[in-house]
Amino acid sequence: MKEERILIVEDDPSIAENIQEILELLDFVNIDVANSANQCIKTIKKNRPDLVFMDIKLKGDKDGIELGEIIHQMFDVPLVFVTSYSDPTIIERAKRINPAGFIVKPFNTNDIHAIVEIVLYNKRTKPASEAVAVKAVTESPFLVNDAVFIKADNAFERVQYDDIYYVEANGNMVTIFTKNRDFHIRKSMKEIEDILPSTMFLRVQKSFIVHLGQIESFNTKEINLKQGSVVQVGRQYYNSFLAKLNTITES
Repeated sequence: MKEERILIVEDDPSIAENIQEILELLDFVNIDVANSANQCIKTIKKNRPDLVFMDIKLKGDKDGIELGEIIHQMFDVPLVFVTSYSDPTIIERAKRINPAGFIVKPFNTNDIHAIVEIVLYNKRTKPASEAVAVKAVTESPFLVNDAVFIKADNAFERVQYDDIYYVEANGNMVTIFTKNRDFHIRKSMKEIEDILPSTMFLRVQKSFIVHLGQIESFNTKEINLKQGSVVQVGRQYYNSFLAKLNTITES
């Protein structure tokens, strides 16, 4: 009996069942199945799998590659893409998130066995130095890591990250709403998104970035902030937003 937990993300029940049956034949007992991006993220947050089989052509607002990008931002778990496509464009997109491997449909028991053994072996023997290197890369390169300096009235004003509520885009301008004042700046949302630390701020709609620490409550359509503002959540952003938060659900 093998204790590693494996998640299958597949919206075709017959394919999901096929992979599950093969894994069970290989003596894996901790197997979860998700058929959507939302269910996938909930399952990962709850069970922390050791390996994820991800269908590239996943139905919904995000395909398997986009969902894989969200997972890699949030969790250190190897991804194996399941695909029936050899389109170079799709392969190039998938390569950018460094998957642990690919399985091409139709597959057999030997295909699944080989990829699982290799991926789990590499995970178990991953050098500790690699984790240290990843941490070093993700640390802020700036000397001041709790605030940003925003230019206003010919001077740079220090604004604590915790004092920023949200950012809203309006044409080629953005407004940064903070505890003490609002800043109107000629910048794009992409530029602001790159400047603010991703551990604290998240784009939740084409026109909105929120400070995660300012959230009071939320649903699939809107976020209520502590100071009273309501920010809309874009459908294509909801899953990445949900993945950033520690949540408890009824099921």
